[in-house]
Amino acid sequence: MSTIALIPARGGSKGISRKNIKNFCSRPLIYWSIKIALESDFIDRVIVSTEDYEIAEIAKSFNAEIPFMRPYNLSTDEAPGIDPVIHALENLPEVTDLLLLQPTSPLRRIQDIEGIFKARSDNSSNSAVSVTKSSKISK
Repeated sequence: MSTIALIPARGGSKGISRKNIKNFCSRPLIYWSIKIALESDFIDRVIVSTEDYEIAEIAKSFNAEIPFMRPYNLSTDEAPGIDPVIHALENLPEVTDLLLLQPTSPLRRIQDIEGIFKARSDNSSNSAVSVTKSSKISK
């Protein structure tokens, strides 16, 4: 059994240019997802999926793996968010479990990761999704 943490980080962000490598608390934003995934006993490998060579080098410097580069067509604004996951699974046939960690959610804790695996086990579930109520009011 191989469990990976997959961190999808494209270079072409529209709202905040290059947001995945902008500093957040004196480290690139992507660092925080890599760090917490590496701390988890539930995760065997930490993989960053990107089409951007600078993001790939930064991720490697924090001990994440980049076993492949993501095709550009899977890194556009129009590409569905599930496409990088499917691409990763196609390129990593040995993977039996995947935890998707968005780099734009840097405040997760190790208890959050452990909790999702525990909830799956407690409920004999093959999958789980974590959600948080937003305090932002949309108009």
